[in-house]
This record gives sequence, C-alpha cells and structure tokens, in this order.
Amino acid sequence: MMSPASAAPAQTTARKQVYNKAVEQAQSDIEQIARRNSWQGHNSKVNVFIPNEVSQNQACQRPLTASLPAGNKLDLARLRYDIRCDDAKSWEVAVTVKPDIYLPVLVAKNTIERGEKITASDIEMKKRNISNSRNGHISNPDEAVGLTAKRRIRPLQQITPSQLEQPILVTRGQKVIMIASQDGIEARTMGEAMKAGRKGDLINVKNINSKKVVTAVVDDIGVVRMLYAPGQ
Repeated sequence: MMSPASAAPAQTTARKQVYNKAVEQAQSDIEQIARRNSWQGHNSKVNVFIPNEVSQNQACQRPLTASLPAGNKLDLARLRYDIRCDDAKSWEVAVTVKPDIYLPVLVAKNTIERGEKITASDIEMKKRNISNSRNGHISNPDEAVGLTAKRRIRPLQQITPSQLEQPILVTRGQKVIMIASQDGIEARTMGEAMKAGRKGDLINVKNINSKKVVTAVVDDIGVVRMLYAPGQ
C-alpha cells in the first residue's frame, strides 16, 4: 500500500533518504523538461508517495540511486522511480511522485466560437497546472494567432493544440492562382478549386485554360502550388 510521505524525524532514516532522493530526481527531471520546451516562468511542487514497508530498512550508508522502472518513460502526470541503496544491506523501493507544475499558458479572454479565427485580443496568459494536461498546452501566443477554433472555447478555458486548426484558405469552386515551379522558374495560371483546403492540404484543381484537373498543395489564400510542372 502506498501512502504520502509524512514529516520525517530529525535523525536520518531510510524513509527520509528515499523522500529526499525522490524529490531531487523529480525536480531534476522537471527542470530538464522545462529547458527542452523553453518554459518561462514555471514553478513546481512535488508530492511523494512511498511504500510503508520502507521503514523496515536501515538508513543507507551510501548515496541512493534513482532510475526509471524498465520500459517506463517520463510522464509528468505520475513519475515513477526505483530508488536503490547499494551498501552491505542493499535494498530497493518503488516510489511514485505526482508533481504540480504551474506554467503561464494560453487561455481564452472571451468566448471563441467554432470556426472563428483567433486574434491577439481573444487570448491571454494565465498560470495553470499542466501536469495532467493530456491534450497539451500552448505557452506561446504566436502558435495560436491566425488559427481557427474547432469547437466553442469558453472564457478563461485553457486552449490546447487539439482545439485549433489551420483556417480554410481555399473554398470549393473558388478561382485560385496555380503556381508551377521548375528549375527556379515559376509559371502562374488560373484554376478552379474542386474542394476546400487548409494550408498544406492536397486538393484537385482544374486549369481554367486546359480544363485539366491536377493535384496541388494549398499554399496561401487563393493560392496553390502544383506538384508537377507542366509537361511532367
């Protein structure tokens, strides 16, 4: 049975050693993730859960080591460590750490309706606990401005990447500029989009002059790039 670590007595005990090592390892891993993701202004606290049977062990005479259980990956919602003592009376204990990590993330300043394009005035930064954010978070406003909402977002609701998508740049039946590139030379002609598309989508476009239907990549508002130059 697991129970939260309680206040340790003044003398060194195995439980106290395990608690300190778990906190040290968890904070190190959190800081590593923070640097990797360029988090700014974050802070954290950790809750350590230690098996009661650790009290049966004597205090370790050597520094403890901590490692992830075999096959486990770092999961901010629940960090797990195997903490080991390698002295003459060696022992090992499995510990769980639940961190609370507070980071300024993007939230809606007001209601954002489905299909509405996000503007800078629609959003603001608020500190939220991201430890259990299974759908991710956004810590840079530039990653959201210009995208559209897939569903209605309430005021002060945290905005996640899964809630956003690229805006529709080309609609079905719209006249578009078709760009074909070859050897550094661009050729442009007019076409008609056969379906709607967002940036990077592959759509069929009919050349207005030749009536030939080709596949193109949506590049900008009313602009597509042909996958192959004419004649290929």
